[in-house]
Amino acid sequence: MSEQISTVQQYFDRLRAAFAAGDPAVAQDATYDAQEFLAGEREALAASGGVADGESELVRRLLERFGEPEEVVESYRVTEARVAAALAQPAPRAAENVIERIFGVFSDARSYGALIFMLLSLPVGVIYFVWAVTGVSLSLGLGILIFGFFFFLFFMSTVRAVALVECRLVETLLGERMPRRPPVVAPGGSWVERVKFWITDGRTWLTILYMVLRLPLGIVYFVVATLFLSIALGLLVAPFVQVFVAFPIVTILETSYFLPVWAFPFLWMAAALDLLVLMHVARAVGRWHGRLAKTMLARPGV
Repeated sequence: MSEQISTVQQYFDRLRAAFAAGDPAVAQDATYDAQEFLAGEREALAASGGVADGESELVRRLLERFGEPEEVVESYRVTEARVAAALAQPAPRAAENVIERIFGVFSDARSYGALIFMLLSLPVGVIYFVWAVTGVSLSLGLGILIFGFFFFLFFMSTVRAVALVECRLVETLLGERMPRRPPVVAPGGSWVERVKFWITDGRTWLTILYMVLRLPLGIVYFVVATLFLSIALGLLVAPFVQVFVAFPIVTILETSYFLPVWAFPFLWMAAALDLLVLMHVARAVGRWHGRLAKTMLARPGV
C-alpha cells in the first residue's frame, strides 16, 4: 500500500486513520515522533545538497526508516503494552465478596492518588484559571499592537506546556494514559501557516477551556476532600480532647455534654466510615476526571 502515499500529508492522514480506533494519547505521541523524524530527515536532506522539502524523497524515507503507518501502529501498540506492564502498579486482589469490594478501596493505590489530586486541584485550578483568563484578555487587548502578536504566540506556547504538565499530573495520580508529547502542528509549511494552525486547531481552545474549568472543578474536589477529612479528623481526636482537655464534644442550644467513654468507639467507627466513603468518592472522581482530561487534552494527530 506504500505506492498510494505520494505526499507527506497523505502519510500522516494514513497514520491518523490507522490510529483511529486506538488510544488518542498514544496516537498523539506517535504522530509527534513521526514529525520529529520528518524534521530530522528534512534537515539531513538539505545538508546533503538535496532539496530541503523534496516531497517524494521525504515520503520514501518516512516509509523505509520510520515505517508504514500500519506498521507504526502495531509497533506502538506492542511497545505501549510492554511499558504499561513494566510501570503498572500492583493490582489489588480481585474482590470475592461484597465486603472485599467495599473495603478493597483502601488497598487501591489509585484511590490515594485521586485523593491527592483532589487536594491539589484548588491551587492548580487557580493557577490555570488566572493564566488562561489573563492570556486571552491580554491577547485580545494587545492584538492591535506588534507586541500583542508576540505575546499571543508566547501564550499559545504556554498553553501547550500546561497541557503537558497536566497530562503528567493526571497520568501519575489518576493512572490514565495521557500524551507524553506535545500536540503536533501540520507537517511542513511556513511559520505563518503553523501559527494559523495553532489558532484554528480546536484542541488549543479545548485546552484553554480545560484550564478555565479546572477552577470550579478544583473548588468542588477540594471542598469535598477537605470536608470528609475534617469530619474524620474531628471524630478521631474528639475523645482525646474531651479526656485530656476536658472540652465537651457535643453542644446543643448552648448546653454542653460530655460523652461517656463507652461511646468513644462509635465515634472512631464513624470516622472510619467517613474515610471509606471519601476513598470511594476519590476513586470515582479519579476515573471521571481522567476520562475528561483525555477527551479534552489528547489529540490523535494531524
